[in-house]
Amino acid sequence: MKSLKYSLILACSITLCSCFSGPATVERVIDNPTSNEIVIAIDGKELAIPANSKTTYTFEYGKHNLTYNNESLDFIVKPSKYSGDGFINPTQSNYMLHTFIYATNNTSDEAFDKIYKETINKISIILNGEEGELELPVIVVNDVFIEGELNRWDYSIDQEIPEEITENINENQAFQTRKTKIYREKEYINLLQNDYFNSLEGEESKVEISFPNKTIKLAEITKYAFPKINLEEIKCDEGKKYLTKTLENWQKFFTLTDNDFASTYEDLSGEEGKEALIRSLELCPKKIDPENTYFPAYKQLVDFINDTRYIPLILLNKI
Repeated sequence: MKSLKYSLILACSITLCSCFSGPATVERVIDNPTSNEIVIAIDGKELAIPANSKTTYTFEYGKHNLTYNNESLDFIVKPSKYSGDGFINPTQSNYMLHTFIYATNNTSDEAFDKIYKETINKISIILNGEEGELELPVIVVNDVFIEGELNRWDYSIDQEIPEEITENINENQAFQTRKTKIYREKEYINLLQNDYFNSLEGEESKVEISFPNKTIKLAEITKYAFPKINLEEIKCDEGKKYLTKTLENWQKFFTLTDNDFASTYEDLSGEEGKEALIRSLELCPKKIDPENTYFPAYKQLVDFINDTRYIPLILLNKI
């Protein structure tokens, strides 16, 4: 097993980003980083994506289906608190989230080493056909849906990482920050070869690099589970009535599309919907529900809303 260290330090500072509200639809890149054309189907409509290319697809709110390589996956597109970057990876190819450290010239070695160590992970890598480990400031992902809210990057797959960034700081202030760039595997291998291995001498500079890739069947991908709430266990009648009606509305929501889908989702899990759900706790005070039977059912629904509200594309088990 080989253990290598790799880092990159640049002198710079940070720029602020702005947020924006999501549109009535969700647009996502569908990426094909492989050397072969792939054919996928979205809601039964076939779409060919040439080798080493991508396409952009606009999804309306509601239920959708993705089919690739004779496997199928259902998902939901919905409003979300986060409307940022993300893309679809039908081939479950590897993508690398590499963290770069930016620092002013007067940054001490101790300060740099501290922030650098926080970014390091031991990554499985294949060097000249031999699998080993490499210490890198990187995370490897190969999910079908790669969402920025879950993985957090500053520069997407087709954005260049800048050599310098700027920030309004005191003239003599020592400053460090981290920025993450997501790479396709081939591009990341080029980065390693050009920045590290080519700096070595002799045979050590001539290395073939690849990364292990483990795919799973689309049907076996972990999905969010809408809670199966046993209303009969609730001994507070008013709370049971409230949750019965709320769950009926959720059932209706999963049959809607477009604007009806969006408005119903906001009613159920937007700010007003969440406040109404929180206020429902007042229906079952301790004197009415001494065994606290309402809260566990309430919490299941709250957890589902919190877990999914920031993500526009979600995989959901059938309810």
